Amino acid sequence: MRTRIVCLVVLMLLVFLPVGMAEEQPVFADLRTMAPAGTFLGPGQEPVYDTNSYRSEHIAITISKERVDQADVTIADIYVTSVQYLRRAFSAGAWRKPADRVSSIALSNNAILAISGDYASLLDAGLVAANGEIYRKSDNKARDNCLIFTDGRMVTYPRRAMKSAEMMTDDLWHSFLFGPRLLDDDGQPFPKFDSKVGVANPRSVIGYYAPGHYCFVLVDGRSSQSKGLAMTPLSRFMSELGCKQAYNLDGGQSAMMYFRGEIITEPYNGGRKISDIVYIGLQ
Repeated sequence: MRTRIVCLVVLMLLVFLPVGMAEEQPVFADLRTMAPAGTFLGPGQEPVYDTNSYRSEHIAITISKERVDQADVTIADIYVTSVQYLRRAFSAGAWRKPADRVSSIALSNNAILAISGDYASLLDAGLVAANGEIYRKSDNKARDNCLIFTDGRMVTYPRRAMKSAEMMTDDLWHSFLFGPRLLDDDGQPFPKFDSKVGVANPRSVIGYYAPGHYCFVLVDGRSSQSKGLAMTPLSRFMSELGCKQAYNLDGGQSAMMYFRGEIITEPYNGGRKISDIVYIGLQ
């Protein structure tokens, strides 16, 4: 009788826990040696930071600004010792809750650096994975996909190239669904796009150089000072940065970058509330 009760309890936990909660904790690759010597501080050292940089035992961020095709572009160059410090967070701490401000989501998750996410909750279908947890398993044939794995790799796929079942591997850490992808499989820019948001706009982008080395790119737009970037020049710029892969996230009025307690870019019309962020932090 006792054995039957224990089995029933275990079965109930597996049924009622959120998708992914019953799975084993992910195993992360140590990416420290992938970064140049001196990138990170030594064990136990207090973080060092200023208005444009942050360094700790596990995270190194350098922020710069460029002027590209009449647009103001902010680039955050990022190194992490493990991809566990490259995270996603949802508004109100849960998938599909009411939207909130980027700064509020970032503060509640102890984010050091953050940009707007992919707003996949607005879409009816498509794989959604965040911090190793699967929230939705369906396919979306209209969207390019971006995946980040626990070994630090980031890959992008053109629409219809992969089904969600193929993408849900044990080492999947994040999946993104907004798109499109901005570079081809060889890291080369695309000469044209068929995206409905292809004209000049504010942009949020995640770029990938190598495991443990990424960038967040934020393009201000829709103003007399900064018009934004169309997809083709944005693709070209990500290639010029040296990225091997790059993926477009939620832009427009959502596009903004947060660093150490404040928004450091100029979001259109003050920005808007969104459902999720991509961030660098310890939580």
